[in-house]
Amino acid sequence: MTSEDRVQLRQLEGHRVSVALADGSRIDDCELVSVNRGRRGHMWVHASGGDAFLPLSQVSDVWEVHGGRGRV
Repeated sequence: MTSEDRVQLRQLEGHRVSVALADGSRIDDCELVSVNRGRRGHMWVHASGGDAFLPLSQVSDVWEVHGGRGRV
């Protein structure tokens, strides 16, 4: 994930998103709480009453739910 991709992700913080992971699984309609700005980078999402911390290296796609900002 490029630094430009991370900037676009940060713009989605607080929004409802769906996330596709490199292993083919998805997390649909979750809240993007935060994108870690560290070198390795993680994404914090809240879905189905629980939190998940996803390494950005494992995230293949993110898109906003019920919106039109496009894909990251």
